[in-house]
Amino acid sequence: MNQFSAGPTHPSPSESLFPGFPTLDVAHLMAVLWKRLWLILLVAATFIAGGVAYVATATKIYQSNAVIYVDPKNEGAVFEGIKGVRQASWESLDSLKSMAEGICNSSVILRVVDRLKLRNDPTFLPSRPDRPYTDAEIVEIISRNVGAELRRGTRLIDVIVRDRSPERARDMALAFVDEFQELIREQNRISAEKSRLVLEEEAAAQVVRVNEAEKKVQEFRKQHANIFLNEKRDLSTTKLEDLDKLLSSAANEVAMRKAELDQFQSIPESEIERIFEIGQYGNQDHVQKLILARNQKRAEFARIKEQFGPSHNTYRAYEGELRGLDIEVIQVAKGLGESIKNAYERALEHEKTLKETVQEQKVKGIEVDGVMKEFRIYQKNAEAATATYGRLLDRINDTDVTRRVDETVVRTFSEPLVPSKPISPRKTIIVAVAGVLGMLSGLALVLALGLLDRTLHSRRQIESTLGLAVMAEIPVLGRGTQSLAESVFMMRGSSVPTIEGIRSLRTALSAHAPRSVMITSAMPDEGKSFCAANLAVLQANMGYRTLLVDADFRRPRMASVFVDPMRGPAGESAITQQGLCQQTTFKNLYLIACGRMSSDTGEPMSGEIFARMLNEAYSAFDCVIIDTSPLLAVSDGLNYSRHADAVVLVVRAGKTRADHAKQAVRELQRMRASLVGTVLNGCKEAEVTCSDYAQATPPMPQIITKAGESASSKRPEKSQAPTPVAGSQGPSFSPSDETAVKGH
Repeated sequence: MNQFSAGPTHPSPSESLFPGFPTLDVAHLMAVLWKRLWLILLVAATFIAGGVAYVATATKIYQSNAVIYVDPKNEGAVFEGIKGVRQASWESLDSLKSMAEGICNSSVILRVVDRLKLRNDPTFLPSRPDRPYTDAEIVEIISRNVGAELRRGTRLIDVIVRDRSPERARDMALAFVDEFQELIREQNRISAEKSRLVLEEEAAAQVVRVNEAEKKVQEFRKQHANIFLNEKRDLSTTKLEDLDKLLSSAANEVAMRKAELDQFQSIPESEIERIFEIGQYGNQDHVQKLILARNQKRAEFARIKEQFGPSHNTYRAYEGELRGLDIEVIQVAKGLGESIKNAYERALEHEKTLKETVQEQKVKGIEVDGVMKEFRIYQKNAEAATATYGRLLDRINDTDVTRRVDETVVRTFSEPLVPSKPISPRKTIIVAVAGVLGMLSGLALVLALGLLDRTLHSRRQIESTLGLAVMAEIPVLGRGTQSLAESVFMMRGSSVPTIEGIRSLRTALSAHAPRSVMITSAMPDEGKSFCAANLAVLQANMGYRTLLVDADFRRPRMASVFVDPMRGPAGESAITQQGLCQQTTFKNLYLIACGRMSSDTGEPMSGEIFARMLNEAYSAFDCVIIDTSPLLAVSDGLNYSRHADAVVLVVRAGKTRADHAKQAVRELQRMRASLVGTVLNGCKEAEVTCSDYAQATPPMPQIITKAGESASSKRPEKSQAPTPVAGSQGPSFSPSDETAVKGH
């Protein structure tokens, strides 16, 4: 029984972003690059040749440089020091950049053209008979080849001129520097002349202003003759300062007396003696003596109390004296209180008097200050007018001298030289760039060819694009083996990688244990017949009774390869007629060859007849190998694919297109064929692996390749029954009888 399900055993490949193209294979892409390295080198050589031709034919351009230095300031400028007309400074970076831009302005360009007489020079400006060049056109033409660049971190400016003539480039660079300096001189002379006229007019007007200011000063002096106007410090001001100091002292005195008065008023009548604690009143001599006498008397009276009684005269005498001293102390304290009140009143009166005096003095000082300020204003106006007039006279004199002196801030730092080599075209750079562009273009071309290649090349591409396993990789045969007859195993040791590829295919098929294997392809000339023939020969050489069915009704070729030529050429006898089973030149290998279709043959055999033929073949052969027509060329193979136990799709490296292979897989899936995998035919990647493997593989037995050629081998004898692949029931007919298989 067929052990395969209705659908394929491998998942379907994901849809590509670019239908019809295989999945990208980087390894193959690198192989394409290596293979077409000659094309990359050819494109690069073409670009280099073009670069060399351009360098040889291009117009040579020469460059001459002049270097100028810009002074930070123009020390002799006539404008310096006069506000509003001061000459510009060249210290800032922006001013230096403006200077560099001004060197190549249109005025300088036209001056250079007129100086070198370039308007009528046919080597500089091509002659134009219809109309002469305008100034704007000349400026536009020259400005493309002239430039000025400020050197970073310096005050040096490079004046660059490019021209076809080295001498003219030098002359133009020198002319640009000279004309720019002359332009600055002319501007300075014009500015100096204008400033002189302005200064003379302003000086005449300034004389009038000076006279008016002096007249006002004299009149003011007459009006205030009683005030010392020339004194820097007025006496009233000094007196006012002293009064302010006295007033401040009086205010402090009032505050102190007020504090003493408040303290006095806070003392109760019973504690009148606390007055002595206020300020310095208790430190007065008479107060100190009185208090000391009373204290001594109190001490003596304390001793008398211990000796005498109250009725004793001594006791009474001391008591009276002590009482008198207490009364005297109280009276002195009251007197001090009156003194405190009087002192406070006197301080207030003194402060009031000083305030009135200060106020009067301030009013008088304000009047004097106003007069002084007004006088100083008149005096300063007169002095300023006189000073301005003096500066104007100095500038007028300076203008007469400096207008004849070169005041340009530009100095020639380096004279231009005649260039010895052209700067354009740059040979090395152009050739190098052409080579790089050529390599990149060639690489892009080869990559584009590789990416636009719609054919399958490697195992990875096939498995990722079709979603099928690659069962074997069969490398390309030698150049001399082009026909199918020459590609079937010829001698031991020949095409060893090919033998190993067929063996890999057989090993992969053995895992499925099929009774019949159909070998097909999407389009013609992809190697399906080659794979079918060699697989059949390999099975037969291994001792299995093998039937090879040539079901390619459009292009049958197996009879011409396997049928003994001694029995008649193909197409002239019954050996090539459809439906006959005949022995081949290889032992254990039999062939059913179909006839070539003609216009009156009709349709090929139907699928039911093909199925009955396979069932009869299963009883007589161990395995059946079927070669069919290309699936996309004709539909015969699709009808037979559903009856085979295993279907193998042959893909030829570099020939089978991805879209054709996908379409063939879809058609087989639609017919519910048992598609088990693919064979990559004509590949190059497997050669090394197969050659290494052949060195460790024991020698293969010699096989019969053509009629009359044989070699000794360890095959089973005729009397031995061949080992069936799967489910063999023994032969049901004799292949040597050449009888027709039922069902045609």
